[in-house]
Amino acid sequence: MNNFQTILVAIFLAFFVFGVLIFSGALKIGTSKSGVEAITGKITIWGDLPAKDVAGVFQGTLPSNGGSFSVTYVEQSKNEYQQNLIEAFAKDEGPDLFIISPDMILKNSNFIYKIPYASFPEKSFKSAYIDGADVLLSNDGVVGFPLVVDPLVLYYNKDMLSNEGILYPPTTWDELFGLATKLTKKKTDGSINQSMIALGQYENVNHAKDILSMLLLQSNNPIISRTETGYALNIKDTTPSGTEPFAQIVNFFLEFSNPSNESYSWNRSLPSSFDMFTSGKLAFYIGSASELFKIQAVNPNLSFDVTNIPQTKGTNIKRTFGNMHTLVINKKSKNLASVVGVAGLTNKPEFLKELAVATSLPTMNRSLLNDKPTDPYLVTFFNSAVISRSWLDPDRDATNGMFKELIDNSLSNKLSVVDAIDKLYNQMDLLVRSYEVKK
Repeated sequence: MNNFQTILVAIFLAFFVFGVLIFSGALKIGTSKSGVEAITGKITIWGDLPAKDVAGVFQGTLPSNGGSFSVTYVEQSKNEYQQNLIEAFAKDEGPDLFIISPDMILKNSNFIYKIPYASFPEKSFKSAYIDGADVLLSNDGVVGFPLVVDPLVLYYNKDMLSNEGILYPPTTWDELFGLATKLTKKKTDGSINQSMIALGQYENVNHAKDILSMLLLQSNNPIISRTETGYALNIKDTTPSGTEPFAQIVNFFLEFSNPSNESYSWNRSLPSSFDMFTSGKLAFYIGSASELFKIQAVNPNLSFDVTNIPQTKGTNIKRTFGNMHTLVINKKSKNLASVVGVAGLTNKPEFLKELAVATSLPTMNRSLLNDKPTDPYLVTFFNSAVISRSWLDPDRDATNGMFKELIDNSLSNKLSVVDAIDKLYNQMDLLVRSYEVKK
């Protein structure tokens, strides 16, 4: 996005905030106060980004823009966040603003104040943010203000690769198969002592659902798409040639847990993929960008690097899964006009830069992604942000169980891959249809 487009988006949002301030009565026509100066009161923000990283940005950077308001950031445990929101909304004590990922959008849609397209045109939004941010576009407006994205990346053990004369990590999934015999080491009893990559199981593969989602997204399948009356489940969509990508994806995923295959590198008896990598016994770990410092803390002596996720050979589509942190407005906030004003301030480049530095995560703003950092890790994260995609998971915990059952049923031969996918589809379709607009 060029400078003109950046200015245009800022103008749209400024008019939006200004309009809400006037409409609510917080700003009187003819007074000397500017829009920001009219923002008052105590604003509470909830989110699962670490408070030690972002509280100062929200509580310091935003108020410095002017106005007589204060901001308090309250960190939420990811596992308890959704339930805490439900309970707070039920008591009419919800936060004024809350940071959510796409898997929380549908669950909280009744509490979110959406920005009308008349105030923030869809075209302007698409020009301002990465393509993957389109998941924030609903039928009745923009869900929220994009902040930072946490993409899946490929961490790799440099020593394990160099010991086998491997100069570069794989750029396509096909290249993995040629590395298995070099990087997977077995004991005399056949048990795995060193593994190439953790794929093929669910319980001990960190981010298993995100990895399967990523493979679907790489096949250009949106998983869930918007319709005129709600949403549609797309995981069983077929290609023009009649093939079903998801069946191929599940079979590919399972390849790595089949002892009769050369690519066999993982089984359920092994530790978690994160623990295996940090102990120096896993060549490739598919993890989130936000895990970088955790890996360094667990094993400071580990010689590792990070690169982009492998892609499908022979296609010009590049994708990775990205957890997109978005600031949304509680439509029942008792100070809605000022809350909308604060939310608008988070779209300012200076704020997003501060937040990106604090979290070591890239923003979803196109113009800011053009300004590449010097840190080699962050360069990979920025490049991965551009190709990040997500999907509107209707119920994170429920679908996690469904994906686990899909893999477990397929591994145990309780169901064929096709039948296991059918079962998953039927279960998920009920969830998706529950969000259909009744006419």
